[in-house]
Amino acid sequence: MTERFYPKPGRYFAALSDDRPLFQGDIIRGVFGAWWRHPESVRATLAGHPVPVEPRFPTLDELRANVLVRGKGYGMLLPQPCEFSEGEKGATQPFRVVAPLFPLDRNADVDHDRVRKGLVGHTIWVPRWSDSGPQDHYVDLRWTTSVDATFIDRGGRVAALSRASWLAMVDRLSRYYVGIPVDAAAFAINQGQLHPDATD
Repeated sequence: MTERFYPKPGRYFAALSDDRPLFQGDIIRGVFGAWWRHPESVRATLAGHPVPVEPRFPTLDELRANVLVRGKGYGMLLPQPCEFSEGEKGATQPFRVVAPLFPLDRNADVDHDRVRKGLVGHTIWVPRWSDSGPQDHYVDLRWTTSVDATFIDRGGRVAALSRASWLAMVDRLSRYYVGIPVDAAAFAINQGQLHPDATD
């Protein structure tokens, strides 16, 4: 991977319109990530003790009490488009898989330059999407979460990926979940027409 893993900021986003369908990679407002922590791990960590090798299975109440919700209120829609298509499967199934965005600032848990160059495998760099919007962010795929479809609609969308950014995102998902890079040229030929801006 090189500094050209992602498009330049000026080519990163597509123009938004009310009639543009929801699509893979859309940035949605009001979405967070959740991590189901094991209660015995939480207790051991707080006490400064090692985590039990064979912890007991927690109760549902314990799980609910120890779930950690994180993010700054923005998330990226991850699945392939047919999974949430407004007129097809998305009209009947209520699950939407997202990953939260985190600010890429001095408090970030990742190296800024490496994220921007595509060198941090569990992240997707997202530059500032408007002059008045927040700073650069990164998607953390380790926080991938399933949310109710009610969280996801066009009115809450703040940004959409250009075709070039979408291809980079698909490559990142394949590298992270499968360990295999996408042949960008072949994918663009075979699947590139799926993007709303396939002619750009």
